[in-house]
Amino acid sequence: MIRLIEAGVVSGVVAAVVFGPSGWRPPRRDRSMRPLAGTVVGAVRRGEAWLPSLRRIGDHEIVAVLAATLLVGVVVPPLVLAAPILLGSEAVRRERRAATRRQRALTDALPEMIDQLALAVGAGLTLPVALRQVHRWLPDPIGGLVADTLARLDAGSALTDALAHLGRGLPESARRPLTVVIAATRDGAPLGPSLTRAADEARRARRRDAEIRARRLPVLMLLPLVLCVLPAFVLLTLVPLIVGSLDGLAITDGFPDP
Repeated sequence: MIRLIEAGVVSGVVAAVVFGPSGWRPPRRDRSMRPLAGTVVGAVRRGEAWLPSLRRIGDHEIVAVLAATLLVGVVVPPLVLAAPILLGSEAVRRERRAATRRQRALTDALPEMIDQLALAVGAGLTLPVALRQVHRWLPDPIGGLVADTLARLDAGSALTDALAHLGRGLPESARRPLTVVIAATRDGAPLGPSLTRAADEARRARRRDAEIRARRLPVLMLLPLVLCVLPAFVLLTLVPLIVGSLDGLAITDGFPDP
C-alpha cells in the first residue's frame, strides 16, 4: 500500500514536470540542469561515441525516461531496465529510418542530376565544370555528396577517384550509373552517350526501388489487418449472428413426463 501511494505521488510529479504546458525547464535561479538529470544526459551524450544513433534522442526524452525508470523501480524493481532498453531501441529505429530516407532520396535524385550533367556537357562544359554548375541546383543529400566530390577535386584528387568516392556514398542499387560515367572518363569515351545511358540506368534503379517498396506494402499491412480489421469484422458480423441464433434456441427436456 505504501509503495502504491509513493508511485502515485511520483507519477503526479513526473506528469507535472515533464508533460506540463511549458515542459521541463531548469530552475530560474540555477540555469543548469538538475544534478541527476544532468548527469544522466551527459552520460548518454558520451555514449554517442559507441552508439551514434543516440543523437536521435532529445534531452527532454532522456529526462522522461529517467523519471519512468525511477517510477518503475519503485513499483516493479525487476523492470527497472525496461525504459533504458526501450530508449536504445527507439534510437536505433530512428537511425535506421533516417538512413532509409537518405538512401531513398539519393536514389530518387540521381536521374535528374545525371540529366543536368548531360545538358551541361552537351553545352560544351567539361565534367568537373558541369559538376560545379549543377551542384547549386541539387537538393540534399545528393548535393552534399557532390560538394564533397568537388572538394576532393580542389584538393588534387583525380576525376575518376572523386567520382568513385561519390559512387560509394550512393546506395548499392544506384551505383551502376556512376560506374558507366567513371568507365567513360577513364577510357576517354564520349561523355554525352555515356551520361544518357547512365541516366537510363538510374531511372531503372529508381523504378526497381519503387517496385520493392510496393511489394513490401502487403507484408506491412498484414499486422494491422490481423490485429484490427479481422477482430472488428468478427465483432460486427459473426458475434451478432451467434448471439441472435442463441436467443432462438430452446433447451427442451429429453425425458418424457411420467
